[in-house]
Amino acid sequence: MPESRTAPRRTRRVVADEAPLARIDALTFLGASFVLALVSGLTVPNPLRGWLSDGDRRQRLTVTTVAAAGDAAILLLGGGRRPLVTPLTGSIELERADGRTVLVEPVTVAAANVPPEQLGMRMRDAFDAAARADVQERILGRVARTTGTLSDAGNAVAALYEASRERLPAPTGGGAAAYAAHVDGFWRVDGSSYYVEGWAFDRDAQLRSLRLVTPAGRRAELLREAFRYSRPDVCAHFGVPETERLGFIAFIELPEACASDSGWVLQGELSDGGGFEIEVPSATDHPLAVRTTVLNDVELDTGDGRLLRTHIAPALTRLQRRFAASVTVEAVDQYGTPPTDPEVSIVVPLYRRTEFLEHQLAQFVHDSEIHGADLIYVLDSPEEAARLRRFARHLHELYGVPFRLATLSENGGYSTANNLGASLARGRKLLLLNSDVLPARPGWLSRMVEFYDANPRIGALAPKLLYEDDSIQHAGMRFDRNLECVGEVGWWNEHFYKGLHRRFEPANVSRAVPAVTGACLLVDAELFRGLGGLRGIYVRGDYEDSDLCLRLREQGRESWYQADVELYHLEGQSYPSPERAAASRYNQWLHSDVWRTEISALEGVT
Repeated sequence: MPESRTAPRRTRRVVADEAPLARIDALTFLGASFVLALVSGLTVPNPLRGWLSDGDRRQRLTVTTVAAAGDAAILLLGGGRRPLVTPLTGSIELERADGRTVLVEPVTVAAANVPPEQLGMRMRDAFDAAARADVQERILGRVARTTGTLSDAGNAVAALYEASRERLPAPTGGGAAAYAAHVDGFWRVDGSSYYVEGWAFDRDAQLRSLRLVTPAGRRAELLREAFRYSRPDVCAHFGVPETERLGFIAFIELPEACASDSGWVLQGELSDGGGFEIEVPSATDHPLAVRTTVLNDVELDTGDGRLLRTHIAPALTRLQRRFAASVTVEAVDQYGTPPTDPEVSIVVPLYRRTEFLEHQLAQFVHDSEIHGADLIYVLDSPEEAARLRRFARHLHELYGVPFRLATLSENGGYSTANNLGASLARGRKLLLLNSDVLPARPGWLSRMVEFYDANPRIGALAPKLLYEDDSIQHAGMRFDRNLECVGEVGWWNEHFYKGLHRRFEPANVSRAVPAVTGACLLVDAELFRGLGGLRGIYVRGDYEDSDLCLRLREQGRESWYQADVELYHLEGQSYPSPERAAASRYNQWLHSDVWRTEISALEGVT
């Protein structure tokens, strides 16, 4: 039984000079903690207080007047974060804060209780459209603010709104119409945010507001906030120049989670007081689908970066966070006897191109040091788990290299796969290794560990990486100006001496560099975990490595390139390149946006 505040029973009294006494004409429950009441005759001022009583039990109610017109008022009665005690068998009493009676006789809940639809229809008779919309906003705000969610009250609040709201006509007129709008796509990003695409046409500047309205009545303005862009198809339909920016894209964030993905409407408000509305397609709740849609929109931002910063980046950041929160290590299979006290844990993500597992093991079998390392393969395409487990058993029998295979519950992406692999690591150092990196000769791992230990200021260490033709793929990274970047000055990652021969003399000097690649990166395991691992804000596997190096730099650590250790890197083959094209452009912009000041200082640009 919820705790309730109690008070002794007392005789109700009527004060002779008091205003006419009010009565509760109808009430409805909004979840377990709120009652909405339609009251008539309430002429006494706030503040009021209330009680929900049942025999000797009494629960104090907060009382908020959310609307008043003439002698009618809407009161929101709340039990706070506690559910209401015995609501259907009890009675409600209202009084002025000074204890003077407002209602002579308490109203029994059972007698006044009506469904939310019925109370909504009665509100239509008592209040105008603007007042009803304001009531709905205030109810939503109070319920969500108190309970932190609408999940308990969502259906009742939506039913109340649907019965009380003003319905507007659909736009008419076809190609000769003065105004029209359409929603082409609507996607749920996470519990309380959405991504929407469509178009809006306004021939004579009549459109004053364009808003998405949830089934519960929460409104999100689009006309002022959305990114507008050219839609030649829509322009042709209405016979206007293609320079008109009729398309819109918007990321919208609500104060609380919406209970339903269907039943939304798009409403337009006109300068003459009229308006229109259209139905919105049900929101698609498929994170991978919306991520693809959002990434495809990156190319539309060719100006100041507003689309990226205001709509695309918030949507992708929320999606990446959603992916990371939903992905877990579903199973860990051990092949061979694990080392007892490994110095290094090697984490290798596997995504689709799982044949690289054999290519690496075929090289690792010749290096006794790998037998003593904690080798962890992380399968980031779990649909291949059954086949890969059979393959892994065969490979261990063939090569004898001990390793673990960690299978993720779903595809999480590069940063999530590495971070979950690192969470399983037993070594004091952590080597992030791409599956398409192959050693040139044995002994490379111990030499990297010795180099790391010899310089206590090292944060991240990476070796020389080579293409198959012995040209250089990586000899440390620097940041180069990208003049095609939208918005402010952009930077992209550039590899020192890329494409030159492995014996190119400047590439044979170990040195501190601005950043190193994550394709083969050694870092102290506790240092890595202390930074939270790779940041999941980047999509599919780009710029996480330089982001990590810059965060290590903030901790006073340096990134180092080790020239006398060489491995081959089949660059980009572990993640198919067609899937990375749009993501790479976004990641480059995001990395520049996050680190612009620090990189400019590092590269001596003012």
